[in-house]
Amino acid sequence: MSSVEPSDGIVRELVDLLLDRRWADKELGQHFLVDEKVLQVPIKLSKVDSNSHVLEVGPGPGTLTHFLLLSGARVTAIEIDNIAIEHLHRVHAEAIESGQLNLIEGDALNVQWPQDLTDVVCNPPYQISSPLIAKIDNWQENAKRQGTNQLKSVVLLLQDEFASRLAMEFGLASRGPLGINTALNWLVSLEMKVPAHCFTPHPEVQSRLVLMTPHDLRTEIGIDVEYRLVKRMVSHAFAQRRKKMRNRLKRVPRKIERVPNWNRERWVEAVNHLLSDVENAVLEDGWEDFRPEDLEVEEWLLLAQRLEYFNQQFNE
Repeated sequence: MSSVEPSDGIVRELVDLLLDRRWADKELGQHFLVDEKVLQVPIKLSKVDSNSHVLEVGPGPGTLTHFLLLSGARVTAIEIDNIAIEHLHRVHAEAIESGQLNLIEGDALNVQWPQDLTDVVCNPPYQISSPLIAKIDNWQENAKRQGTNQLKSVVLLLQDEFASRLAMEFGLASRGPLGINTALNWLVSLEMKVPAHCFTPHPEVQSRLVLMTPHDLRTEIGIDVEYRLVKRMVSHAFAQRRKKMRNRLKRVPRKIERVPNWNRERWVEAVNHLLSDVENAVLEDGWEDFRPEDLEVEEWLLLAQRLEYFNQQFNE
């Protein structure tokens, strides 16, 4: 079977060939997309072509892989299921031999990704959506910091409810660390909804395609602040989202020492100055009594910037 020649029924054939060897593994979250029209949408959204190097996480039967290869892109596909790996070696043998497809057996959250990636396009298992996005975000941030190749686009097929939280679709009601931290580096666009009948076996939830486009919010609004400080502060505050900001900030975030130039003592001192410096407050009066979801993304950046100021001012 050629891996780069379009043919009617190729999607169902690829899925059936894998299912003939073993039924979908629920523990791995395997629900295989069988709608050919839907499978072509991520290619159009990402605009990948022969100049692209695409990461695909969880290729499974190799259906999305097929359309990625048709675009001319180089593909690195990471698959944890050894039976799926054997299947992919058979059905995409020509692309592997030519070097267009590189298969890696392992956990995409743990294995090292190629440094020259340009895009991530995949239908990942839903249970790894959050850590996968965190790894994508960290990869992009590290690329910025080191001046290496940055991603041009990320297209993911996610659980619909998760996608809404990622995009903070419903404002305050869906605002949380997932959406706030992602918004530091990405514009998130909710795209096509994908009903359960487009998969085999059918998942119990609705799905949605999401496009993430690189966007440096800190540069746009002119706030130069340590990315790792913002992420740790946001995650810490939302760990008890019904608590007021004053109470959350007075508690030291876990592993704050992993943020450059911070430790427990510095955090306590900076927060004390932040809460007592009423005359130079960067947020509206009474923000200390807000809950974490009441703050906009830009306000989190302002708080982090102010904390960095006090940290530098009193620890020189």
